[in-house]
Amino acid sequence: MGIVSAFNAMGYDAVGISRLDLAAGVDFLLEQKERSHFPWLSANLVNSETGKPLFDPYIIIKKSGLRIAVIGITGLEEHAALPGTTRVTTLSWKKILLPLVNELRSKSDLVVLLSSLSPGDNQEISNQFPTLHILIQSGGRPRNIIPRLINNTLVCQTDRQGKYLGKLSVHWQESGQWQEPDNNQLLVKKQEYDRITWQLKRLRKKGDPEIIYQDRPANLKAYRNLKARYEELENEIHTLQAQNRNQSDKATFENTFLELAPEVADDTRLAAITQDTKKKINAIGRNKKTMEMLPGYAGSAVCALCHKDIADKWSTTGHAHAYQTLALKKQHFNSNCLPCHVTGISMQNKNDSLSLHKLLYNVGCESCHGPGKKHAETPEKTGINAEPDASVCLQCHIPEHDDGFDFELDRMKIH
Repeated sequence: MGIVSAFNAMGYDAVGISRLDLAAGVDFLLEQKERSHFPWLSANLVNSETGKPLFDPYIIIKKSGLRIAVIGITGLEEHAALPGTTRVTTLSWKKILLPLVNELRSKSDLVVLLSSLSPGDNQEISNQFPTLHILIQSGGRPRNIIPRLINNTLVCQTDRQGKYLGKLSVHWQESGQWQEPDNNQLLVKKQEYDRITWQLKRLRKKGDPEIIYQDRPANLKAYRNLKARYEELENEIHTLQAQNRNQSDKATFENTFLELAPEVADDTRLAAITQDTKKKINAIGRNKKTMEMLPGYAGSAVCALCHKDIADKWSTTGHAHAYQTLALKKQHFNSNCLPCHVTGISMQNKNDSLSLHKLLYNVGCESCHGPGKKHAETPEKTGINAEPDASVCLQCHIPEHDDGFDFELDRMKIH
């Protein structure tokens, strides 16, 4: 499995098990465990007959003179049904976390929880267990979250699907207590620094703002003000960091989100693993391939019989060749990519894209205007969505795929 190979290459210390890791069943994940050079952690997935955990509940890592305990909690309902032959049940965190935390008090200096529970559960845990020092959550909200202190737990999260890395530098103290945010000028300034860093990156994505905004003085002034404040904050943060290390007996941290943008060069080992995994996914899709017409759909060729001028313009756009772009990369059997390159398929029914009829290849008329078979048969009686709004486009034209999307301008390119 490509993910395990990539994690092995990156040298992961531990991985917390989430609901998505169990999508192929417990047996499959147990097989992957044997291939992994790191432990999979879950304190609440247990054998239903023996009551023993199927995976390590926690590990203790020794780094920088500290004993760091890392616990895993899987975000599933209690006694959730899981596919596979291994008899497994899920326990509530409310039953297993207290004895676990008590056990780790004498064994560790710093306790980290990897949780795929809901944000509400994570907040409850933070309020209840002040000796859980860092909680890294996943799956709760699809965005970066600036670390926030709840009770004595620092709650962190980066955006989904590996779009960002979160670099958290901790200056730990024997007190085991975090410096309160209200009194922590460093935290406030670091949060402002992160916001301005993000704004500057967005402004610079299309080139040097000094050149782009040279005819727009208001925009240029705003950019220069941001840049000046960014440089001020760098100096202020450096000064406060030095002061805090010398004066405080409480722990502090610094956090940075690193955007994995296209201009960041790929690691050659990981790029090879990624390409190999895509080939395997594509091969699986190829084996499932059949040809079926979706109910209610006619295909763009039928639309063109009455709307020739519109169809001719569409045929010159990227939409008309969207399937071929996947074929050129040998990814036209990859169900993770196909929904945005064919007609009538969403990510919710992405597996249906593997059995799609060739008449629905590419982003055709019905991708935007809806199924057109009835309209083609009785146009005087049956209408279509003649004016689709931006929400239709934004199913695929999300920032990760098209950060320059402009609905008003881009729709003019289609017809």
